[in-house]
Amino acid sequence: MPRRASLTPDESDLERWIEQFRGPLVGLLASWGRDWRSAEELAQDCFAEAWVSRASFVGNPDSLQAVGAWLRGIAFRLHAAQGRREGLRRSASLEGELAEAELAAPPAASEADERRELLARGFAKLSDAHQTVLRMHYLEESSAAEVAALLGLSVKAVEDRLYQARRALREIVDRESAREARGVRT
Repeated sequence: MPRRASLTPDESDLERWIEQFRGPLVGLLASWGRDWRSAEELAQDCFAEAWVSRASFVGNPDSLQAVGAWLRGIAFRLHAAQGRREGLRRSASLEGELAEAELAAPPAASEADERRELLARGFAKLSDAHQTVLRMHYLEESSAAEVAALLGLSVKAVEDRLYQARRALREIVDRESAREARGVRT
């Protein structure tokens, strides 16, 4: 299909962007500290903002790198603005949740629950870069090319980070599992 003369994004571009970048964008926002529901809502806001400000897009709407960088910038601005609005409210809410959690009796854990908890603790010990690529690629089922476009990296760099992140998580989980088997918890 021949490219139109104007490079201003149109409706078909937006639909394609949503299909390509929804998952990776949710993963990126979650890696910045958003819970999944909030990350999904903020990703939708990013696409709405992209549509409203489409005339300011510079580049080829078919370029994953150009679109990814532009959407990442929109996501960052919206994330920062929402973070400022939530600042004090979030702090008060967390204090209340911690107080309630201390009063509640811990539920009985199954082996699967214990494994998930072990993975969650291991995941929390990973670097931010490793957490980001794992969230985007596995939890949001994004391709390495989509992750690369949003993070401004090459596909090879994303694949290398994924390999390193999986290896690091495996090592952490194995180490923690061995400690728990000996009765030591970190």
